[in-house]
Amino acid sequence: MEDDFFEVLFFSAAALASWVPWYADVLRLNRLGSPPRARLLIALAPLACLVLLFVSLDRFAAKDVRESGPYIVFYLMMGAAALGISSQLFALLGLSARDDVLERRNNAALIALLAAQLGVTFCFAGGNIGEGPGPETVVISAGTAIAVWFAFWRLAEFVSGAWISEGITVDRDLARGVRLAGLLIANGVILGSAAAGDWIANRFLHDFALSAWPALVFSVAVAVLERMSTPYSSVRNALVTASSFVLAAIAFVFFWDMGP
Repeated sequence: MEDDFFEVLFFSAAALASWVPWYADVLRLNRLGSPPRARLLIALAPLACLVLLFVSLDRFAAKDVRESGPYIVFYLMMGAAALGISSQLFALLGLSARDDVLERRNNAALIALLAAQLGVTFCFAGGNIGEGPGPETVVISAGTAIAVWFAFWRLAEFVSGAWISEGITVDRDLARGVRLAGLLIANGVILGSAAAGDWIANRFLHDFALSAWPALVFSVAVAVLERMSTPYSSVRNALVTASSFVLAAIAFVFFWDMGP
C-alpha cells in the first residue's frame, strides 16, 4: 500500500469533498421543510451503498484485494468518491437532494435519487469484480460503466422530451419517479455486470458493449413509455413496470451474460 499512498490520499480527499456538501444540507436545512423520514433516508442511503460495496469487495474482488484489509478500505474510499461525485452530478439531470427532497418534500424525487445511488453502486461494484493488475483497471472499468449509465439516463431524458425530469420535479408524479427508479437500478445491474470479469485490456470495450446493450434498450423503452403515459398514472402499475425492468436485468445477467 505504500506505493499507493498518493492515490489513497486523492480518493479520500475526493470522497470528503463530495460528501461534505451532501451531509451539510441534511444537517443545516430547515427541519420544518423536510420530513424526518426523507432526511433520514438521504443520510443513510450512501452508507447502505458502501456496505453493499464492502460485501462485493470482500466476496468478489481480486484475490489480493480480498486478502488485504487496507486494500478493501482503499477501494471503499474510491467507491465513496465515485458515489459522492455522481450524487452531486444528479442535479445536472434534474434531480437534486437539496432542492427537490429536503426543501420541497418531493417523494417522487426521493425514490429516484435513492435508486440512482444504488445504480451507481452496482456499476462501481461490477468494476471491482474479477482479477486485474491494479487500481487503474478499476478506474477504467467502473468509470466506463458509470459514464455509460449517466449517458443512458440522459438519453432516456432526451427521447422522452424531458417528460421524466419535469414529471418528477415539477409535477411530483410518483409513478414517473418509480419508473425512473426501476430504469436506473436495472441499468446499474446490467452495466455493472458488463464491467465485471478478469481484466483483458484489448477486449474490455468489446466485451463491455456485448453485455451492455440491454441497458440501451431499457432506456429507450422507458423514454417511449413516458411519452405515452398520462400524468399521475397508477403507482401500482408503475411498480410492476419498474420491477419488470429490474427482474429482466437480473435474468439477463444470470441466464445470458453469465451463461456458458
